[in-house]
Amino acid sequence: MAALFYEPSTRTRLSFETAMHKLGGTVVGTENAREFSSAAKGERLEDSIRVISGYGMDVIVLRYHEEGGAERAQLSSSVPVINAGDGAGQHPTQALLDLYTIRAKFKSLEKLNIVLSGDLANGRTVRSLCYFLAKHYPDNRIHLVSPAQTRMKDDVKKYLKQHGVTFTESDELESVVSTADVIYQTRVQKERFHNDAALFTEVAKASEKLAITKKVAKRMKKEAIIMHPLPRLAEISLDVDGDSRAFYFQQAQNGLFVRMALLKMIITGY
Repeated sequence: MAALFYEPSTRTRLSFETAMHKLGGTVVGTENAREFSSAAKGERLEDSIRVISGYGMDVIVLRYHEEGGAERAQLSSSVPVINAGDGAGQHPTQALLDLYTIRAKFKSLEKLNIVLSGDLANGRTVRSLCYFLAKHYPDNRIHLVSPAQTRMKDDVKKYLKQHGVTFTESDELESVVSTADVIYQTRVQKERFHNDAALFTEVAKASEKLAITKKVAKRMKKEAIIMHPLPRLAEISLDVDGDSRAFYFQQAQNGLFVRMALLKMIITGY
């Protein structure tokens, strides 16, 4: 497996690499490929992928800093390319482990109240999760909660409507906390604000009222769960970690199992 990460990653990169090792495979790759690969010399992604896929790889795991990177790579690759995140676009393997986490808890992926909270405009994990839910599990009710500046983009909302998914939009968490089965929290994606410090500060301030504290958690259903793709900043208080409904560390661990399964399916065909 070639692991090419043009953006920082801890969980995704290490879980993919660990998954490959546990399956008996080997890993080669570059962390921070924008700086420590020929990309720093101006090489096009397509050329890099064409060369690397010819080195006897079975699969390439790619995180790219621009939307559509994985699709561009696949068009130039002779082996499968797994999208490990492309800018503010998609993160499909995260969505798979998110679905697995929800199903493991509720034994179902249908008729749930799912709150997606935080920076929904730039958070690729929630975008991918919406696409999966809409395509395969449209009977859920989705609540999109975010500051006005970072609302879910129109392409995702259009997709939800096309697939008959009921969803709401709001800038406050109060009205949905007590009825939620899942609260999927996300951080403000500072790296997506393109050095607009003023806008980032504005969004970060607006996001403070969406934080999950111990007080907020007390209002949640006993069987509900709190999820987060991590890294976690101030949007979930540290004192919530001991709550039995805090599932984000189990969620991260599930990423290893899901990615092992995905790699096995792609490489062996079953």
